[in-house]
Amino acid sequence: MQHLFWLVEGKVAGRSGPNKDPWDLQALKEAGIGAILSVNGGEGCEPSTFKKLDLRYECIPFSRNVPPQDGDVAICVAQLPKALAFIQQCEADGLPMVIHCRSGKDRTSLIMAYYLMVNGAAPLHAVSQVRSIRDIAFTADGWDQFAFDVLYALQD
Repeated sequence: MQHLFWLVEGKVAGRSGPNKDPWDLQALKEAGIGAILSVNGGEGCEPSTFKKLDLRYECIPFSRNVPPQDGDVAICVAQLPKALAFIQQCEADGLPMVIHCRSGKDRTSLIMAYYLMVNGAAPLHAVSQVRSIRDIAFTADGWDQFAFDVLYALQD
């Protein structure tokens, strides 16, 4: 599927959001996707449309500041475990899912790195693994260091 990249093949994918690259939810559903997680403000997403298609949907926004500002680490540290719980519930229910923000590169990559970290990867390895599937991950001004600040704060 266009714009889709898999962190865990057939289970957890990332994508740019519909507010940047329009998507066809019916096509995603037909391809086996069962859930969508917005880690931006859900721009371009209409919850009733997800419900109609029997797609599970959750919006758990992370900081959108570029470069990150004071307080952004705390926002992400509070939100990432909530997003991870949604991902884990979808996995337990056998629902392949798509995570998105606007561009699918910084906030989407942050939750993907956290997912890998919780599953045993060190923060450096988690970030490297995400970059190997999404070469533009953490490229917004200040987000390279910000990702590590958040991941190390969650490790404590």
